[in-house]
Amino acid sequence: MGKVITIKNNKGGVGKSWITLQISHALTLLQKNDRDFYKVLILTSDSQNNILDFSGHNENEIEKTLEDYVKTGKRNEIRLRENLYYMPLAKSHFSKIFREKLKNSIETLKNEFDFILIDSVPVLEIDQDFLDIATDIIIPTYMDKATTGGILRLMEEIDLKKIRAIIPNRYIKSKKTEIMYEELKNNLDGTGILVTEPIKQSSLIHNLIEDGKTIWDSKSKEVESFQMIIYSVVEELLK
Repeated sequence: MGKVITIKNNKGGVGKSWITLQISHALTLLQKNDRDFYKVLILTSDSQNNILDFSGHNENEIEKTLEDYVKTGKRNEIRLRENLYYMPLAKSHFSKIFREKLKNSIETLKNEFDFILIDSVPVLEIDQDFLDIATDIIIPTYMDKATTGGILRLMEEIDLKKIRAIIPNRYIKSKKTEIMYEELKNNLDGTGILVTEPIKQSSLIHNLIEDGKTIWDSKSKEVESFQMIIYSVVEELLK
């Protein structure tokens, strides 16, 4: 039975889609036994489908969406990498009946996929459904007062036992950001929640995004530090 991991932050622009893709690709590179590799599906509550751009695909490839699957049971997800698939979204507003069917549909998908990662957009009602369905929650963040304050408020709204990791992203080192980072770690000390090393702002990552590649598609030595951060999160998910 597969696990459902929701990537969540109430603040937009913190890199949820990009981080979702990096974790998903990392999982597919690991063997779950002597023969088989993990099979991973990405879902989203973002009708912009940024995952496609980040992975080097485009919307011309969309034939069936999450809505089609929930309503008809018919699927045609997009293959992003070996053992990595994406089910795009066509719209951002859903009826109560659709949302109830969605939960059952994801339960069915858990029989086929080892991991289902959800790139979750703030505010939408379906976002709460994705939090409820999740077995694990990952929170990307900036190191600024507004975003870190939002994390603490978010943690009051969701089940702390589900939170596996917080990932500081697009990090620019300064005295203030270093203090905020240390305060975040100290506040979560003893909770069992991993606070990763920060993912630094990088021209390498910018270029990979522009080229539709993940950090696992690059052979640059510079990318290894980013890979180690993502692997630390993957290790938490595999526990």
